Amino acid sequence: MDINVSEVSKSFKTRSGKVLEVLKGLNIEVPSGSILKLEGASGSGKTTLMNILSGLIMPDEGKIEIGDIDISTLSEVEKDRFRAENIGYIFQTFNLLSPFSVIENVYAPAAFSGKLKKDHKEKAMEILNQVGLKGFEKSMPYHLSVGQRQRVAVARVLFSENRIILADEPTASLDKISSKSVFDSLMKCREFGATIIFASHDEVFREISPDRTVSLDEGGAQ
Repeated sequence: MDINVSEVSKSFKTRSGKVLEVLKGLNIEVPSGSILKLEGASGSGKTTLMNILSGLIMPDEGKIEIGDIDISTLSEVEKDRFRAENIGYIFQTFNLLSPFSVIENVYAPAAFSGKLKKDHKEKAMEILNQVGLKGFEKSMPYHLSVGQRQRVAVARVLFSENRIILADEPTASLDKISSKSVFDSLMKCREFGATIIFASHDEVFREISPDRTVSLDEGGAQ
């Protein structure tokens, strides 16, 4: 699914009432199956852009088209369904479901969208083995280390085979071994043709040769 960002602007109002312009007139084209790297200092708009791409927040101006769908035209229910079916997240916050076990977290998005297959547990177990979590399938997220929880988040994306992967500093709080495991797992998403949009200052991500790099400054893109 091609992604087209057209003249997107987004501002936020601070507690003091000051208007903070994060994105201004941003234009990006991301062909299906490509890798886009976002660069910029903290507060430059990387996370904001990813949230806009997923429809979690709306831009003040401009348009986001994914495939032939204009995100702004979808209802909240339709946005939820679109995210569940197409977008995988690997953020600093893992967004795991604490009442559910590791393996249940892996196939939860597919369950919520009504797309579980009969062999879903076998597939989830295979992926947990790939990310180094064999034997942890019945564990609860709060019993895992930070690195292990992040690998569960990656396993969830691998299971769902989302066509778009948004990775926002996914290894920021991990040690080198865990970072390499997350990185290697993320690269497996390319095997099913995923489009990957990521932002990371981790040295391990220097191994990626992105198809395009976009540098965000305080007001938009360079």
